[in-house]
Amino acid sequence: MCKQVKMENTTSYQNLLHHPKWFEKRDQILKRDNKKCLGCGNKENLQVHHRQYHFSKKNKSFVPPWQYKERYLITLCNHCHLTGHKIHTKTPIFNINQ
Repeated sequence: MCKQVKMENTTSYQNLLHHPKWFEKRDQILKRDNKKCLGCGNKENLQVHHRQYHFSKKNKSFVPPWQYKERYLITLCNHCHLTGHKIHTKTPIFNINQ
């Protein structure tokens, strides 16, 4: 089930983006995408964007970012990332049974 809602409890989720496991996953995605923005080809100010978020019904919390399958993550430069969020104001959230 997909909900188009603004992510709640973003502070704790943002904290997870400073976890060593996320840095490792982030590096994997950057390498996969040849360390360039898949939107414009820029090689500076790169970020890894979540195409969707997963909420675990079982744990009643968001799945940690390093547990996402690679297909849900994409390398974007800061400009493309911000532009994407302006166009698509809400990232989809899927409830999962994990």
